[in-house]
Amino acid sequence: MTAERVLTVALDLVAATATVRTCTDLDRAVWPGLSALVGGASLAATGFDGRAMTWPRDAAADPGARPRAVLVVRRQGAEASVALRREDRDFTDRDVALLHLVRPHLADALWRAAHGPPPRPLTAREQAVVARVARGATDAAIAHELGISRRTVGKHLENAYAALGVHDRTSAALRLAVPPA
Repeated sequence: MTAERVLTVALDLVAATATVRTCTDLDRAVWPGLSALVGGASLAATGFDGRAMTWPRDAAADPGARPRAVLVVRRQGAEASVALRREDRDFTDRDVALLHLVRPHLADALWRAAHGPPPRPLTAREQAVVARVARGATDAAIAHELGISRRTVGKHLENAYAALGVHDRTSAALRLAVPPA
């Protein structure tokens, strides 16, 4: 594969990792690109949630099969791994270097597949409402202070809960005080 083709495949793989939200996305977008990048015939992976995955789906998970290249990534006390296999030749130093270049992107994709996408940032108004909740204000007091209706306060809180990945006032206030890592 030419250097230009390797670069194109690597960039396509990185773009694919950014779209991952579920394990199905890994099967559809990431594993084929990773295999194309280094010429892997199959792979076995363990996600951050402990889920075992193989690609292609019907590939036999033979832990003794050689040659293989293994990437291990760690995040927040959890570990994930991807083991690529091919039968015809060993993985070269170039293959391993390419795997290390895409490693952070694979780690992000595996994390999102296990834990969902990261929360979106709060809008300025959602942040103002949650900050007042954190101070102990009621919906009526927040509405009066901000010059909006109580219903609008409720809607801002609903949207803030979704953005923060929480389900109640206390959790939202705590999440705002201590942003997720």
